Order: sequence, then structure tokens, then C-alpha cells
Amino acid sequence: MAKIVGCISLSHSPFWNITPTPEVSASGGLFVRAVDALREAGRALSPDAVVIIGPDHARGLFYDLLPPFTIGTGRIEGVGDYETPGGELPGRPELASEIFAGVTRRGFDPAISLDLRVDHGLTQVYGKLFPEQDVPLIPVILNSGCPPLPTFKRSWDFGAAMGAALRESAVAARVLVVGSGGMSHWPASTSAFDPSITEEWRSFLINGRPRVDELEPTRRAKALAIAAGETTGQVSADWDRDLLRRIRTDAGVLRRLDGEDVEALAGPGAHELRTWAAATAAWGAPLAYVDYEPVPEWITGMGMAASHVPAEALTSVN
Repeated sequence: MAKIVGCISLSHSPFWNITPTPEVSASGGLFVRAVDALREAGRALSPDAVVIIGPDHARGLFYDLLPPFTIGTGRIEGVGDYETPGGELPGRPELASEIFAGVTRRGFDPAISLDLRVDHGLTQVYGKLFPEQDVPLIPVILNSGCPPLPTFKRSWDFGAAMGAALRESAVAARVLVVGSGGMSHWPASTSAFDPSITEEWRSFLINGRPRVDELEPTRRAKALAIAAGETTGQVSADWDRDLLRRIRTDAGVLRRLDGEDVEALAGPGAHELRTWAAATAAWGAPLAYVDYEPVPEWITGMGMAASHVPAEALTSVN
């Protein structure tokens, strides 16, 4: 029987990897320091496997066939975008298969992948929490950017089903559950239904799978140009902080979020908080620690919520 030993939810951003590590006094420095402490707290839980629930950014899943939930039960390959872990990654297929079977018994119909490519939506937090890549990964892609999206309630319920599936699994393992995404940010649209996007981008969102590697240098160059420029991203820091305070009091707030309200107040990128909802529901207990730093240079409000308080906990959310 598997045991869920902890839960961590964490923002990601391409700029976290492709720009120099900030000093503590610089923008992003406090967040990086907090992640360093959280990494040690996660290590102390001695996990045998990590389930990471994250989004895809039009590198693994496309509108040719776009499921709301996808579980990787076979080979896992990191795209390696934005200097995140690339190539074949270690997995636990037998435990992933147990999760798939368990959520199916509970009324969910996720897609299954025996050869899943994952981008920075999963691999960045994996690399930050486990830089040696020595803890097997179970990847779960929760569609958070390409409408139609599952509701926050459905995402929460899916996570609860994953937690139940793990606890009844015949595989003995200590499992850390991680949600990757959010908080507030306004990225470029990945909706094929958006009339404002170019026809070229829309075509890629539908049939771009064979061109992912070909176009990756262009996507990286655009990110580097943004990082080198004067422009910063829009961040709704007050909204982010308020949500984190509510999560610390009642993590079930993630189940009750309304997608339209979230997008209006925190941008389309905040839809990725569905991954936090799923991870928290899988954990099934309160979250003891939250922290936050708005980093407009990384175009994202960088937040975290965790089941365990790191030894060097910061106090940026009161």
C-alpha cells in the first residue's frame, strides 16, 4: 500500500531557468531561497516516487486530440525546453498504472500514455525539487491552458481520486504529490478558439506535434528577448497573496474557485492553479506553509503551498 507523505504546490516560469540565479535582495531571490528550503523539507520525507501534476504548453498535447487529464504509465521524455530536464526520465510504471486503474474505478476517464513528452510545466519543478533526478516521476498532465478546461471542482475531485487510488495501491511506496503552475500571469494565448491569434499559431496548436523540436529554438529566443528587455509581465500580487492566506486557512478554497473569476482577476495563466487543486485533494489534509513573491521579470506571481514547513521558512505571506 502506497503512502502519501507530503504535498507541495509550486509556481513555474521559463525565466527561472534561463536567467541568472538572483541574489536574495533581487527580484525572485526570496522565492529561490524558499524553494531551496522546501527542497530540503521534501527530501526529509524520503519519497520513493513523486507524482507531479502539471500543464502542457503545446509541446506534448495538441488540439488534434486534447484530453483533460493524461497519466503517463510508460516511458517519460522531457522536452528540455528552457534548460529544464530533458531526455528520458525515471518513472514508476507499475504505480502509475495503479493510479490510472484507481481513478477509472472512481468514474474518471483519463487518457493513458505509454510514451509521454513533458515540458517545463512538469520538468522545471521536478528539476528544482530533485536536481539529481533520482526520485522516479509519475507525470499527470492536467489541461490548464487549452479550452475547454475541466472545472476547479472537477480537478479537485480528480486529485481526490488519485489520492484514494494511491492509498489502496498494492505497490509499497512513499509518495510525494506536487502541483506545478500558477499563480497570476497573462501568457500568450494557447486557445485554438481565440480569434485574436494568428492562423499560423492556430495551426500549430492543432497539428504542431511533429514541429515541436523544430520550433523550440524560436520559442526560446522569444523568451530570451523578453528576459533581456525592459518589459515585465503583469502580476496580480494582492490576489495571489489573498488566495494563499485562504489556502492556509482552508485549502478547499481551491475546489471552489470559478474559472471565469480567476481569469478576470489573475489572468489565463492562473488557470494552472487547477494543478494545485488536484495535488491538495490527493494529499487530503491541511497545508501548513505558504509563501510568495511577485516576480514580474518572470511574468508570474511565484507562490508555493506545502504540507510541511521548511526549517528556514520565510514570512512573505501574513
